[in-house]
Amino acid sequence: MFVAALILLALVSFVSCPSAKTETTSSANVKTIRETNISPNWAMKQMEITLEAETFIMLTLAAGDKVDGYFYLVSGDNISFSISGNSLIYESKAAGTAAKSVSSDRFSFTASQGQGLAYTLKLTPGSEATSATVIIELIYPASGKIFIPIGTK
Repeated sequence: MFVAALILLALVSFVSCPSAKTETTSSANVKTIRETNISPNWAMKQMEITLEAETFIMLTLAAGDKVDGYFYLVSGDNISFSISGNSLIYESKAAGTAAKSVSSDRFSFTASQGQGLAYTLKLTPGSEATSATVIIELIYPASGKIFIPIGTK
């Protein structure tokens, strides 16, 4: 009992120490607009993302899980968008041009054992000097999880 109290006291001292704290920052401002279960098996999440730099949305899925979605640019010139598992699955391309930037797109993919359990949706503003605001909606199995990583400073 005494040893447990000492460990707890040491942990509280370390956590409250100013030098042990980290400030978190994100390369994107992410706001959930709408999130709901469509049925017991399906969920939907709609987000508004203000991109300052390359930003990632992570999905964890089981083999055979299907994801549908779309995005559109609210402000900014254009963005680059891609989906990857263990390798590139999908990349949005601008229609009729060689550029890799787009202002909107629909996408769909099915998770496979060969691509792994974690999938990355990568959004990058078209120009590093400017930001972009994007609305993205994902429809995915309710058993799946969505993560938006943050950076530490």
